[in-house]
Amino acid sequence: MFVSEIFQSLQGEGRYAGHPSIFVRTSGCNLRCIWCDTPHTSWHAEGEHLTVAEILQQTKAWVQVEHAVLTGGEPLLQRDLPELVTEMRGGGHLITVETAATHFLEGLRPDLFSLSPKLSNSRPGSDHPKARALHDGNLNLDIVPRFLATDCDVQVKFVVETAADLAEILTLVERWRLPRDQVYLMPQCDNGDLLVERGRVVAELCRQEGFNFTGRMQIELWGNERGT
Repeated sequence: MFVSEIFQSLQGEGRYAGHPSIFVRTSGCNLRCIWCDTPHTSWHAEGEHLTVAEILQQTKAWVQVEHAVLTGGEPLLQRDLPELVTEMRGGGHLITVETAATHFLEGLRPDLFSLSPKLSNSRPGSDHPKARALHDGNLNLDIVPRFLATDCDVQVKFVVETAADLAEILTLVERWRLPRDQVYLMPQCDNGDLLVERGRVVAELCRQEGFNFTGRMQIELWGNERGT
């Protein structure tokens, strides 16, 4: 597996926000979100190739931490991911796999799929023609129902830039028949001030539509240095 980093921190987003977690961040992504907060795993993928055994060796120091998050980049590009999930679950960990849901791996069964389907606000501008073509070519939202059809728990997290994103979100929620309590809205931001400004807008959308709000603890506490 191509891995960017392995560390222990607190989950910053979604259902398990605030939970102590082991993070295995893979490198490499088939999208090019213009606001990507980990460009070293997508636009300019960096890391090292590790076997499942080597990853387990690094994570065993945190055996007391129940929750583990396999994230990226796009972790589902890693063909050994099902093996890693099976081994970590066998070791007593509760596993979340975070994915943009443009690629599906048969046999992958974490405790929670955290899907983050990308909205139009993620699309690179015309000043990045190659990245834009790659992003558009791989943004296949028809894959999402395959995750919903598994026996795994699922949360669906949308990154919101402005209130205008709501129409696109509602279309997808209806298309996939998503229960409102599975949907999380999260402000798109890279600093605390913007988190507060956009967070107020997103919070109002959640109140209005009955969706869950998720902040971004990694920005609130560490300026995005740790967490996911």
